[in-house]
Amino acid sequence: MQVDKSADHKSKTSDDTIQLNPRRKMASNKQSLNSSPISSDQNSSPKPKDGEGQSASLNSFRETMKDVLEEITSLEINTMIVGQIPMKKFDIKDFYMELVENIMYKTEEGLQDVKEALLGRSAKLKQKGLLLPQQSTTPLLPKEALLIEEYRAELTQYNQDLETYKEAERVFNEYKNSSDPQKKDKFELEQSCYRELAKRIFKLDIKKDEHGEIVPDGQMIRYFRKLWEFEQYVLNGERIYAQTKFHLDGDLTNRFLDDLFIPSKSKIDPKMAQLVFDLHRQGVENAQKQWSGLIETCVNLVKSLMPFRTTK
Repeated sequence: MQVDKSADHKSKTSDDTIQLNPRRKMASNKQSLNSSPISSDQNSSPKPKDGEGQSASLNSFRETMKDVLEEITSLEINTMIVGQIPMKKFDIKDFYMELVENIMYKTEEGLQDVKEALLGRSAKLKQKGLLLPQQSTTPLLPKEALLIEEYRAELTQYNQDLETYKEAERVFNEYKNSSDPQKKDKFELEQSCYRELAKRIFKLDIKKDEHGEIVPDGQMIRYFRKLWEFEQYVLNGERIYAQTKFHLDGDLTNRFLDDLFIPSKSKIDPKMAQLVFDLHRQGVENAQKQWSGLIETCVNLVKSLMPFRTTK
């Protein structure tokens, strides 16, 4: 990639300039996901206060209950054998930032987008440099000195982003062209994983605050937790050996890996296969009890709220 490092002049970053290193520059990154910043419009309708018609806290609780009821209409139990259990807990903001960074720097499509953005920034920087006041024996005006200082700051950021891109491209090509089967497999696995995750999140309308951080609600947290679990099990090479799904309408689905039934096909010892069956059955029984208890609790809460329903 031919992208020149411009001379040491710089101005303020323009709005359409993509900022790399998304962990630090997500707020100004136009390559990030479509977002809907939260409005601070002073003319928006005030929230109802407790005691005025319907309680705001009660209404919020009802909405939460509605989300919960929508999520508990089905139950899924998976039994997996894993090589390691991650110590890091799920955090939606950290996961989102890391996921966008991985999509940008670990996929061919993401690196191409970054490259095109850098080329555009390079051209703009060169153009801005030509328009800067020339230094001479005459002292610069404060406004002129500020323009040069801002330009140098923008140039420094550009050069840092360029080095980040070059390193990511080097690692990408190293794995892509590697003759090591393990590195090659890891590369293909990451490509398929992050392409799939990119398709799932780029279609979302994600709300962000004035600082560019996402503002998650309950539904978004649950959705991103599923994406996080998908990433974990794909990248770690985990296999689901047994799966059971319950639905409120009465449907029940059991799936088992055929390796559990064909010892000659797999390396699973029959005793180990029986242990998987036993663990899965116990997990299903425990999950079903908790699920039934949760549904009963929600139903009782709804019944208790009936006397406070809004009358028209």
